[in-house]
Amino acid sequence: MSGTAASTKVWRRIGVHAREALLRSLNSVELRTILADVARTRASDETYADLIKRWREDRLLMPSLLDPREAIPVTARLWEAVPREFVGVTLSQLTSLGSGIHLGGLGQNRVVTTMRGTEVLADPAHGLALEASRRRRNGHSRVHLATHARCTHAWDQAEESAHELRFSLVSSCPDGGGLSTEADLLDLHLDYWREIIGSLVPQGRIELTVWDHTLAGLIESRGTRDDVIVVAGKDDDRRPWRNPYTTAAFRFVVQGEEPVELGDGGFVTWTQALTRNRKDRCLVSGISVDAVVPHTWGAADQ
Repeated sequence: MSGTAASTKVWRRIGVHAREALLRSLNSVELRTILADVARTRASDETYADLIKRWREDRLLMPSLLDPREAIPVTARLWEAVPREFVGVTLSQLTSLGSGIHLGGLGQNRVVTTMRGTEVLADPAHGLALEASRRRRNGHSRVHLATHARCTHAWDQAEESAHELRFSLVSSCPDGGGLSTEADLLDLHLDYWREIIGSLVPQGRIELTVWDHTLAGLIESRGTRDDVIVVAGKDDDRRPWRNPYTTAAFRFVVQGEEPVELGDGGFVTWTQALTRNRKDRCLVSGISVDAVVPHTWGAADQ
């Protein structure tokens, strides 16, 4: 394991044996027991002054500027339009340790890790993909899940909010051959997002990038690209999307002097790895309710 310069100094003080025990030798139960003692001792030593100081200074604890009364009608509209194929899921605020790394491509310093061997949800799509994989392994042929959840980002940028309310869709299905499954899933998700963007953010638009040329021709013949801005994509031209996408991806943008990205979606290989089935196809998509609200201008009430 490679650490930072700061952590290297700390490890030197602790010693090689303690380091090896904490990193590898202790099993998960033993490690959790030790960390619980650490948390218990440090929590007991905290004072009321420490509590309010942390509340003032730690950006992870700062409330969102979003008024819940403005988010409720937007969230309700998102649920009203969900296709009947989708099952609603209420996710835990926690997910499996390593979800950010293995699914979202995030460094562990970009997520909030708990002392119980879990991490705080950084993207609802990660939790839905895990749940979809569990259902697929239990015999469900086609799985479509939807959720809204508040997620937390341990970003370094102080000007960005540390948490946001996101609405996400995840579909996991077996490959039907000839890219027909990919085309079907794109139709399902994009039809939904066209309706949502049109009703909630009239000034918004959907930008679609397709890296697979065969799929590009197929969705053009099916009309999937109607009312969508197609952005030319090269195999070696992968934008810094929220998640590592393959085959095709799309994003929701509000145009202005500085374009605002509301959310995105695309094909991922997560469920292939989680179900150990290379024939599985998975499309995820989501939007930030926090980002949408300032651009609705009452559209949610129409």
